[in-house]
This record gives sequence, C-alpha cells and structure tokens, in this order.
Amino acid sequence: MKRVVSGLTVGIAVLAVAGCSGDTDSDIGPIGEWSGSQSMTSSPPNGNRLPHSGAPAVTDPLPESVLSGDPCDALTPQQIEIALGPGASEGERRDLEQVGPRCDWSNSGSGGGMSLAFVTAIREGLSVEYANVKPQKAVFRKAGPVSGFPAVAYKDNENDRFCTVVVGLADEYSISVTVSLSVEKDTEGIDSCNPAEEIAGMVVGNLKAKAGR
Repeated sequence: MKRVVSGLTVGIAVLAVAGCSGDTDSDIGPIGEWSGSQSMTSSPPNGNRLPHSGAPAVTDPLPESVLSGDPCDALTPQQIEIALGPGASEGERRDLEQVGPRCDWSNSGSGGGMSLAFVTAIREGLSVEYANVKPQKAVFRKAGPVSGFPAVAYKDNENDRFCTVVVGLADEYSISVTVSLSVEKDTEGIDSCNPAEEIAGMVVGNLKAKAGR
C-alpha cells in the first residue's frame, strides 16, 4: 500500500498548533497565525462581500452541512494508514474556538503526523488567507484545484518541513491541512506541500461524497 505521507512524500511530525484556546505546550503554526497579534478577521476592501483581497470565488460550493461532523472522521482508517503508515494514532480533537473544529493525528514510530481543521468560524474562506497570511509568508501560492475547489499552499520558505494547504469549499468556509516532513524526508528534499495537497484531496473527496456528489 502506497503511503501519501510516509511513502509517497513524507513521514510527518504532528503539528500542535497554538491558538485562542490557550494551549501553552504547542508550536505556533500556520493555523495559529490567525490568533495572537493578528486580527482573526481581515478588513474586506469591498465591505462584507466575498471573496476579497484577490481570493478566487468558489463557483460550486459544498453545503456547510458537510462540515457539521467530527473532523477526526473526515478520513477513513485506511486513508490515515495510507498517509501515516501502520501505527498511526487515533485522531485527537484540538478545536480552536475562533477557527473551528480540528483534529490531529500522529505516528510515534515514524515521528509523523498531520492536522485537519474545518475553518468555519472566521466566515471568510480563502479571503482570510490572501488578506492575512499571504503578506507574511515567503511562500504563498495557488494549489490544486483540489477535487475541483480552489486552494492555496503556504510555508515560511521553500525548504520548510511544514506546509499548510487550505481549500475553499465556499466563499465563507474552508478546510486546512497542515503536515510536517519527517527528518528522513526532509533530508531527501521533499516539498512538504505535496503531501498536504494529497491529504486535502482525500478529505474533500470524502466531503463531496457526503454531499452526494
């Protein structure tokens, strides 16, 4: 069985993201950048209209009801094993109140892991990425489309072992997948955004099936 994370591109170390929930033992990562010194919402140049700040419109959105469940159930056990290999942990909920539901997975044997967030609280979809994250990231680029939906990928530099891919499911909400390369795969020079995009594709595929598409 091919592993998206461990075999295809990475064995990833879990990203524990600090946010407004007050986690003190977490590493600040891309999702956490929506808290702290940054405003949790951007200031749309065109009032309340979406999208803004250069973000693409989502022309055929998924209903928000697909994000009503537990993000830890957004991937099947088989997909988690494909991503992280045998021995991956069960998903652990680590919601961020001002972002939305979130789940983390890890594999202590490989040092791998991943984080998935349903970004529903901000109500600006990909626009918040373009307005708040793009100015701060050395690497910020269009990804995908991921299963037909617009997406962006970003990290601190081209060699960064962490990468986040955000997929806009509608102009108001999105999903965010963050991965971190294992030391082995980091040494191989793997682009950390590749597995993040592949895992995001799995999630979106499952959400589309949930919506009957």
